[in-house]
Amino acid sequence: MKCRDAKTQRKILMGFSCASLAFSCSGSPADETHQSVSSETGLMTWETKNKGVHLRLTQISSDQARAFMLARGMDTKSASEFADTCVYMTVLRNDSKQPIKYSLSDWRYVEHGGKQQPMLTKHDWLARWQPRKFGKPVMIAFAWSQFPVEQTFSPGDWNQGMTTFDLSAGSRFDVRFRWRQNGRVNEGILENVQCAARAE
Repeated sequence: MKCRDAKTQRKILMGFSCASLAFSCSGSPADETHQSVSSETGLMTWETKNKGVHLRLTQISSDQARAFMLARGMDTKSASEFADTCVYMTVLRNDSKQPIKYSLSDWRYVEHGGKQQPMLTKHDWLARWQPRKFGKPVMIAFAWSQFPVEQTFSPGDWNQGMTTFDLSAGSRFDVRFRWRQNGRVNEGILENVQCAARAE
């Protein structure tokens, strides 16, 4: 990840707490999901590692997501559409000794008792909103706030951004995340993730 890109994305994401953005390098055994709760916000975090690849998801409440988008000039309807999905601050890090490449198009989520479904990416959102003709500043702010759709990480590289899943508040699901390394496709599982509850 280029330093300039990382700094720009972190600046845009400053509205969220450090606890949401921080990445813990101490992990659990491969594919074991570790869950924690913020004492400040009550929001939950799930993280796992597999073959040196760490994935962490922290809940973003609907109010937080909506306020974030509105503050960057997005219209109320679009901001609410985004906030009404299942939103997370997502961090991925490569602590293995070889480069990895991922594409969110390969990732799937599985609601308990359901079928595998593709997640929503920034490309999906921008295609949905294209008829609304957002101004350039809104488009740039939204694109930079989202987790990159594709990226190659050298050893030690990491990135962060928002990810969304088309689920209702309180839903539980597993995330199957995939990456390529040395010509092979690898898969890890983040288990029993839960969407943030809707504010009363």
